[in-house]
Amino acid sequence: MAAKSGKTGKLRALTRRDALLQEAARQINELGAGAVSINALADAVGLSRNALYYYVADRADLVFQCYLRSCERTTEDLAIALDIGETTAACISSFVVLSMNGEQSQTAVLSDQDFLPEPQRTTIASLNRHNVDTLTALIADGIKTGEFRPVNARTAAQALMGIVNWARLSANWLGHRSGPAARKRAADAASDLFLNGISSSKESSFGCTIRTEQLVTRTWNPFDREQAAEQRIAQLTGAASALFNRRGLDGTSLDDIGMSVGATKGAVYHYFDDKAALIISCYERAFALYEKFVAEAASIPDCGRDRSLMVMHLNCQAQAGAAPPLMLQPGILSLAANQRDAFITRSNKLWKASSKLMKQGIKDGSCRPCDAALVSELSAGAFLWLPKWLPLTGFKKQEGQ
Repeated sequence: MAAKSGKTGKLRALTRRDALLQEAARQINELGAGAVSINALADAVGLSRNALYYYVADRADLVFQCYLRSCERTTEDLAIALDIGETTAACISSFVVLSMNGEQSQTAVLSDQDFLPEPQRTTIASLNRHNVDTLTALIADGIKTGEFRPVNARTAAQALMGIVNWARLSANWLGHRSGPAARKRAADAASDLFLNGISSSKESSFGCTIRTEQLVTRTWNPFDREQAAEQRIAQLTGAASALFNRRGLDGTSLDDIGMSVGATKGAVYHYFDDKAALIISCYERAFALYEKFVAEAASIPDCGRDRSLMVMHLNCQAQAGAAPPLMLQPGILSLAANQRDAFITRSNKLWKASSKLMKQGIKDGSCRPCDAALVSELSAGAFLWLPKWLPLTGFKKQEGQ
């Protein structure tokens, strides 16, 4: 009897821990790693604060366990997909469905790894790299057998990881509901996008002649005090965005940002009241850039497919640059209500504008029939996740691999 009771108690502990980590993952994706409330988390899973500390030591340990769970789930999903898929495409499709269309879809996005202390940070980075390596090898095998056209397998793997990660965040940023039916539709669209692309013709090519520098560079007078201050603010927001994109909002300090431009934290405070104000400024700048890219693409006298690809190309250029726009990442619900609602509204407008371009392509025959709304939404994950893996040297190193 004692042995049975002990086994039952262990099972309950595992169930509570899983419920705890699932709720924590939801909060991390909504609020950011550093904003998770231990009290709110305990209430949500029906534990006292003291009982919660039976499972985790502190907030950093909680985030580590959530990230560890995310890596383990991805490893399991890849193993199952490799086991049940008869072709490479089937394996990838199964992986996407498992990642996006089940209870395990509520896992934490690995955006704030620098929030973790060592050696936890290195552990998560190593596990994540292993999963990317597995997916890269799978894609490379598909290229070798002729199932896929020749591409950089690692770049393709990272793009797919970005799409899957963005699928876990986009509902918050777009303010729409997420449920089993929505997850299934998203998984189908993501798999279709990755395996089949958007073009109706495999032979057609696309080349973007516009550089993002042409759209964002402007002249200024260094002797004009107001313009000089604006330039310093632009330099700070650009540098902050680059660090926030790579390290996460909670993994980057004001000291880090100041050092990156050769300024003190006091100099940063001269222009921004606090870190929250800087983050808002970075998002304001990001949305202005995202909107400019879509408007530029919509203005070209080409087919819908080329307009859609130009949006993607300009965003890839921007994210690979030295001062990228801030990526849409965990933490949207930590923003003040008025700012959050404004950004959700702007996200929806961007989504609808991008979807409109793709629907034009379907209508004019340049895009193949697809779920334009979901494909437009999820494709953003490919460029939003670029800063998380692209080397500081940019695309050149990737092309040489």
